[in-house]
Amino acid sequence: MDGNFIDSLKRAAKSRRARIGIGIWKADPELVASLESAMEYADLVVVGDPGCDCPLECAPSQEPWNELVRLLAQGRIDGAVRGNLPAGRTMRALADQFQVRVRRLALLEVSGWAFLLGPVGIDEGETASDRLELLLGGAEFLRGMGLVPRGAVLSGGRMEDRGRCERVDRSLLEGELIAAQAREAGLLAEHKGILIESCRGDDIVIAPEGVSGNLIFRTLLLLCGASSYGAPVLMDRVFVDSSRARGGFDGPVMLASSMVAVREKRESGQL
Repeated sequence: MDGNFIDSLKRAAKSRRARIGIGIWKADPELVASLESAMEYADLVVVGDPGCDCPLECAPSQEPWNELVRLLAQGRIDGAVRGNLPAGRTMRALADQFQVRVRRLALLEVSGWAFLLGPVGIDEGETASDRLELLLGGAEFLRGMGLVPRGAVLSGGRMEDRGRCERVDRSLLEGELIAAQAREAGLLAEHKGILIESCRGDDIVIAPEGVSGNLIFRTLLLLCGASSYGAPVLMDRVFVDSSRARGGFDGPVMLASSMVAVREKRESGQL
């Protein structure tokens, strides 16, 4: 995906202006002030602790992670962004409320190249089947956004590194297996070993497991200046996870609002 994809998401978000709930926990005035620019893309409902001091519409709660998910389940908001709520509590609340296994892919943009990266949670993607589900779920998400996606599967070495150690051999074998099964499912997918530099232009990049995926994410975001638009959770409702390593939430709010707009167009037969 190129930068035009991000531009199309921004246009969709502005055209719909969905009602998006965002979790804000013990926020300082600077973070609250940063929400004003996110209002370009959506009407925001701040779900925070009882002491939340914010000029926007607020839904205070002793347990804002549960309240945010509850508002989404009740249809009182069109979509939700985690904001800076505790990740573990929020993801557990989401999983319990909707009876889903939380799977997410981060949407990043680097020098005009936009792509989904996963797994990005340190406890995710531990098995080949987990990563295959993530790849196929990401492909379904992008098809729903009107794209024909191409996936890249990473592993722990080059193909000629077979035999150097058992861990590398297992990683290479799993990478081959994931890519082959993805192709059987109808997705354009290729195993690229450790050659992450060859992934440029692909729409979905699957890391060997969550720790390396999180390291790739943090390196691109915090050292290389990549733009992050949050991590959509692969489920029927619109929920976008967001990293705490950010000063504002324009990107995740934009993504959540655009997802609402695109889904409504698809359901009405306009897409």
